Amino acid sequence: MIIPDILKTGDKVAIISPASVVKPEYIDRTAEFIRGNGFEPVVMPHAKGPSDGSYAASMQDRLEDLLTAWTMPDVKAVLCSRGGYGATHLLSHIPGDLFRENPRWLIGFSDISALHAFSYCSGVASIHGPMAKDLRDDHEGGRTVMEFLKSGVLPACGFKNEESETMPRNISGEASGMLIGGNMAVLNGLAATPYDMFARTMCDDCVLFIEDIAEPIYKIERILYRLYMQGVFTRLKGLAVGQFTESSADRNYPSTERMIERFLKENGIENIPVAYNFPVGHFPNNMPVVVGSEVRLSVSANEAVLTRG
Repeated sequence: MIIPDILKTGDKVAIISPASVVKPEYIDRTAEFIRGNGFEPVVMPHAKGPSDGSYAASMQDRLEDLLTAWTMPDVKAVLCSRGGYGATHLLSHIPGDLFRENPRWLIGFSDISALHAFSYCSGVASIHGPMAKDLRDDHEGGRTVMEFLKSGVLPACGFKNEESETMPRNISGEASGMLIGGNMAVLNGLAATPYDMFARTMCDDCVLFIEDIAEPIYKIERILYRLYMQGVFTRLKGLAVGQFTESSADRNYPSTERMIERFLKENGIENIPVAYNFPVGHFPNNMPVVVGSEVRLSVSANEAVLTRG
């Protein structure tokens, strides 16, 4: 995997909107935040629209912004302003060697998992983390993204989990491997394509993180079974279960997490550490992680720590 360079003072950070429409004030505020951290923001021409229905701009305009940002010589990172839906439109139109020949940090989450998958399959690491709405001084994840771009150092991501009716107890243990994952629905939609992260996984030792929003429990279970039948779990050394927000109990499970617990037991996947309540996803404390980097996951009954390297 190629790990893009850290940034120097004055380096440019491009802001693109490859998916859904975004409030212009979020982009303006983010540009000032980037400038306040010593970098030069470059708001790409169509980042603020004109919108095309629910999309930030037409497919061609969104694609043009992405391609231009990836070839501007002084741009060292590309920040996606928001997710929503639309990034998948661009994948088959991006030259296959673009990311690898012009490595720079991709930043975003949610629907941006489609671009993370493209980057991963290109052999380039990327940052799954906060976007424009949360890049500000009072957001820990947003501050951490900027510090990482400056130093290349990502602090240990520690998190706690208290067993409850809806949240299972962790499975203790330690695991090392390449970090893969992201938004489950988005990644699942890329199955059997050239951008299928799970089919293109470049290692036998992987740590998987997962998250989603507003997905019924049975749909997440269906995705897990697809990954199981694909053989993904035979390569996993650890699992970090992120936030499954806006997910309601059904007749079978009080929570997505309880479904995951049962899925693991029923399929004999009980020999790897599993951490619940991992701080990634659609919730206020969304923290950055580096997809495609080597990580170590240390899990105890109620706590877990994820570190790079």
